[in-house]
Amino acid sequence: MDTGRLDRFRYSITKDLPRADVLALYRAAGWFGPSDPAPELDAMVANSFAVSAAFDPAGRLVGMARALSDGVSDAYILDVVVDPAHRSQGVGRTIVSRLAEYLASFGIDWIVCIGVPGTEAFYRAAGAAPMDCHTAFRFGTKNGAEN
Repeated sequence: MDTGRLDRFRYSITKDLPRADVLALYRAAGWFGPSDPAPELDAMVANSFAVSAAFDPAGRLVGMARALSDGVSDAYILDVVVDPAHRSQGVGRTIVSRLAEYLASFGIDWIVCIGVPGTEAFYRAAGAAPMDCHTAFRFGTKNGAEN
C-alpha cells in the first residue's frame, strides 16, 4: 500500500475501503439509486487492478478512482469520484495522478480513460493528454447506447 499526504488528506492505493463510504461517493455522483448494490459494489472494488483513494483527517473516504488492467501493458482508469464537499481542492487530480504513477511502476505504458465533455482541463492537470488520433467506442446497448 502506497500512502502519502497532500494538504489535509491522506492518499493510498488500497482496495480496503468501507462499503458505506464507497456507496456514498457513487451515489453523490448519481451512479446508484436507492437499491442496495452491495454485491456489485464489492465486486467492482475487488476486481479492480488498483484503487486510488483519498481520506479526510477523520479517516472517511472522500474520493477514489479505479483501474482495470492486465498488469503488464494496458490499463483503464475509471470511476473517478470525489465527494462534492471536497471538489476543487486537488483531491481528484491527486488520486488520478497517483493511480497513473502506480500503474506505470508495473511498466504499464498504455494508461487511458474516457472523460465526459468538460473534464479536459481536469485530466490535463492530472498529467493526461488527449488522444487526438484515437476514437473511443462503446459496445452494447446498456443505458440506450447502440452498437
